[in-house]
Amino acid sequence: MPRLTAVLALLVLLAACQPDLAGQQLRIATGNSSGVYFQLGSKLADTWHSALGINASTSSTQGSVDNLNQLHEGKADVALVAADAASKDEAKQLPGTPLRALGRIYDDYIQVVARADSGIERMSDLRGKRVSVGGTDSGVTVVARNLLELAGLTPATGTTQVQLALQPSLDALAANQVDAFFWSGGLPTPAITNALAKGERLRLVNLEELVKQVRNKYSYYDAATVPKTAYANMADSVTTLVVHNLLMVRQDMPADEARALVRALFDAQPTLAEDGNQVVKLAAQLLDVRAAIETSPITLHDGALEYYRSVKQ
Repeated sequence: MPRLTAVLALLVLLAACQPDLAGQQLRIATGNSSGVYFQLGSKLADTWHSALGINASTSSTQGSVDNLNQLHEGKADVALVAADAASKDEAKQLPGTPLRALGRIYDDYIQVVARADSGIERMSDLRGKRVSVGGTDSGVTVVARNLLELAGLTPATGTTQVQLALQPSLDALAANQVDAFFWSGGLPTPAITNALAKGERLRLVNLEELVKQVRNKYSYYDAATVPKTAYANMADSVTTLVVHNLLMVRQDMPADEARALVRALFDAQPTLAEDGNQVVKLAAQLLDVRAAIETSPITLHDGALEYYRSVKQ
């Protein structure tokens, strides 16, 4: 009888730790339909539905800034957000419910793309050029303007900034309407791969001259290398930066729900890392429970923190 009592007590405890979220609605703000955010967000929706019974839906958005706005306005419950955009948003100290992080999920490579015959090889070569800094309300715009400002490449120095999303940037580059564009995404980015396959001759701009300055100012950028195998016809590897990506929610999400979402994500990581979608597969392979807690300057949600403490070794 004591044994049966202990088993029943354990079952009750497990039930208490796993909230009943079946049928609950969960709106996930992602990104443009050709980017990692959208594809990974769609896979997260499937994962959470399978594991928790949640009715998760995704929306295509302009990117990080748009996603943050949707969280603040209560139009989304979970959002994928670049850490630099999140930091800028945090600094505004907006009224209303604060935002929190469920975790750092993977890093995006900052890619500055120019035509191969343009003579643009490093950031300083962008002086006086026409540069696309990403679409309106995108995280790309945040990183592009951060880097251009640090490099002293402002309208005052003759560098013209235009706001175009990824595919329009590629089209404008091909039409000689811009000289270079910024993009922040996984490797390889399908739209860039497709442009190369169609015969476009492109090169990635080396950011090495800016790395130390950037790292001294911003904690959420790290130095990285784009291997020459990332894209066709790359002669050499290129030094660049990566920006951390976060899963974000509002602070008022119940702790047990936040904990369940994080647990389901990491439980599914081995499966996601073998996914047939190459974009999802590569992002999932970078998902690491030890790195996930590194969400600075955004505070971890209490429920997420409970999960990370429970698996700490």
